[in-house]
Amino acid sequence: MHTLKKYCLILVLFFISFSANALAPPVEVKVESTWEGAQAEDVKAVLESTITAVAPYLGSRTLKPIIVRNDTDGPISLYKKGSRGEYIVKLDVRGRYWAQMGYQFSHELCHLLSNYDLAPGNVTRQQWFEESLCEAFSLFALERLAALWQEQPPYDNWKSYAPEFKKYAANMKRERHRSFAPRLSEWYRHQRVTLESDPYAKERRLNEKMASHLLAVFSKNPQRWAAINYINLGENDKNMSMREYISDWYRYAPADLKAPIIEIEQMLGISNIATND
Repeated sequence: MHTLKKYCLILVLFFISFSANALAPPVEVKVESTWEGAQAEDVKAVLESTITAVAPYLGSRTLKPIIVRNDTDGPISLYKKGSRGEYIVKLDVRGRYWAQMGYQFSHELCHLLSNYDLAPGNVTRQQWFEESLCEAFSLFALERLAALWQEQPPYDNWKSYAPEFKKYAANMKRERHRSFAPRLSEWYRHQRVTLESDPYAKERRLNEKMASHLLAVFSKNPQRWAAINYINLGENDKNMSMREYISDWYRYAPADLKAPIIEIEQMLGISNIATND
């Protein structure tokens, strides 16, 4: 079943790669549960705005509807789907804390775009990388939300909240453990076993350091965020190395999205996948 699903998705993504400058159509969001101080329609507005903010950078990728629930088990994207194949995402947000909501939801949205359900349960031992990638994506999303709400907030009287998204991101970026590693390849070599053993090791601090480097890569050309559509499409195996994982990503990505993948593998000190294409 997973193999058939992968082939179908690869075919869809092939046509997406030739849809230059197309905006991704809105993804349907279904808000469930109570939100402790926030109205469901306001929550829906924030989530839809998050999708709108990042859609121009995702090619023309579409997703099945997303059911979003407020739950202390969140934030998490479930492998279990809804009765009609909907994705199920749990967030853990109290009240009208829109910046935290945008941060959590964009992180989970990244998992959906990264085809997380094709590599369940950290089967490849490289889930740490997807976690780092989605952390970087969520910081990018906060910047885009700030820009969007400055011009087109969900409601006119929410415009004054726009700077809060950027402030939320800035506060995280200032955290000491997120500082750049002087030599990322040495850092990765030292932390590889820990990362492969636990994708959330050290309370995600390793993910968050790696995310700083990944954000810098994609900030050079935000349109290349569309590359996340092509990750996790290879044959997953518990013995898959990081080089194999990145090589699969490189192989399935279209030519105009390979550059950030090459830069990432070079930063990690992995042998050059481009020469083996």
